[in-house]
Parts: sequence; structure tokens; C-alpha cells
Amino acid sequence: MGTRLLQPKRILMLSFAVTAAIAVVETVGGILSDSISLVSDAVHMFTDVMAIGLSLFAITMAARSHSGAMTFGYHRAEVMVALANGVALTVISLWVLYEAFLRVMSPRIIDAPLLLLTASIGLAGNLVVMFLLKHHAGKSINIHSAFIHVVYDTISSVAVITTGFIALNTGITIVDPLVAFLIAGLVARSAYSIVRSSTLILLEGAPSELDIREILATLKELDGVVDVHDLHVWTISTGMDALSGHVVVRDQMLSESNKLLSEINTVLAERYNITHTTIQMEHEREISFRRTIK
Repeated sequence: MGTRLLQPKRILMLSFAVTAAIAVVETVGGILSDSISLVSDAVHMFTDVMAIGLSLFAITMAARSHSGAMTFGYHRAEVMVALANGVALTVISLWVLYEAFLRVMSPRIIDAPLLLLTASIGLAGNLVVMFLLKHHAGKSINIHSAFIHVVYDTISSVAVITTGFIALNTGITIVDPLVAFLIAGLVARSAYSIVRSSTLILLEGAPSELDIREILATLKELDGVVDVHDLHVWTISTGMDALSGHVVVRDQMLSESNKLLSEINTVLAERYNITHTTIQMEHEREISFRRTIK
């Protein structure tokens, strides 16, 4: 494993352990205090656990060599895990919304001191994780993704603490399910995004951030390229896009074709961050002959 990956991996491992511990504490605290907002915040924490876990998985897989039958390694396993978690989070968020609705209709008494204690532990843990991730968020896309998740969960923890203060000082508990509605909505939104992105990858759809027509036009503008056809772009795993296609070139020496192929790969890597490519070169005369006899 390269030294460049060691520090981010250690940071993510520590953040994963802290976040998982907080999620468990908040789940137990939410059940004992009978606070649906704290339970929903625990669910939100589990989205952070998943995000950090997937980032850790991606870094680990990126450091391994591909061999044997798994020529792409196990990168797709990350996507399958994400899809399963996205579906689970969707179901859980729907349950939280249902439970919150029942509590709006029939408010319950909550243990405000326990709620405040547990939520405060959660907030402190989130701040620790934010501190761990902050300095490397701009250097790694995986850490940046995890950092954004923790920021949102920190805001949720503040909302839950506010609920505890209101319940402790006024006895009003209806704020508890209202905050749960808000947090469950955030979880459902994240779950939808995870399921949509994972499904797109598994169906080998083109990455949403790439414009296929633009890539096609860019390749056709290169000197020596006559035409491009059967162009396919898909995502193997998060941050790993692949491209294959047929490039029609002028009838020229093999050395010139190799230079053009190198130029094509350079353009794809620098402009679109596509480094895994399979390009088949076809001579113009051969293509013209095929089209004539059809």
C-alpha cells in the first residue's frame, strides 16, 4: 500500500469507529428516553457510518492489484453494499416518519435529561470526526464525501439538543416528532441519492457528470480522427470511470496511430478524468469498404 493512502485510511478508520460508537449510543439513548428525534438522529449517524465505511472500502480496494477472474477487482462490491444500505435506509426513514406522525397525533412524555446527555455526546463525537476529516477533505474525494455527511449530522444533533432543552424547560414534547420529520427527510433524501447512483452504476449507465456528446465531439476534433462510433462510457465504482469505443483514422503508419492513441488517452484523462480506456483503431479505407458493400 502506498504511503499516500496510509494517512487518509487511518483517519477514516478512526472516524468510522467514533461514528459507529455514537450511532449505537444514540440508538440506545433514543429508545430509553422514548425520543423519536434521537432515534432518527441515530439513523442519520448510520448514514455517516456507511459513507465513511464505503470511503474506507474504496481506498482499500484502490491499493490492491487486480488478478485472477476478478479483472476489475472488487470495486463493484462497494456499489452493491451501497445499494443494499440505501434500500435499508429508505425503509427505516419511512418507519421513522410513520412513528413521528403517530407521536404528533398522540404526544408522549420523553426523558429530557437523558435525551440532552445522549445528544450532547453525539454532538461532541461529530465535532471530533469533523476535526479529523477537515484538514484532508480538500485532498481526497472520499474524505470530502464523508466530511459533508458529518456536517449534516452535526446540524441534526444541534436540532435534537434544542428539542431536549424545550422539553426540559417547558414540558412541550411535540417538537420531538417534528424534528424527527426533518431528520428522516434528510435520511430519505440521502437514501434516494444512494439508490439512484448505485442503480445507475450497476446498469452501466453513463456517469451523470459527463456529457457523452461533448466527449464524442472532442475526440472527433483531434487531428487524424475521421469518425468515432460505438462509444461507451460507464462507471466501475465511485471515482473510477471507463470508456471503450471505435476510432476511425486516416490510413497511416502504425507509429502515427500509436501517437494518436496516446493523444486520445491524454485528452480523456486530463479533461474527463477517464483513465481506463479501450480504444479500437480502424482505418478509413477499411470502414469505407465495409459501408460500400452493405
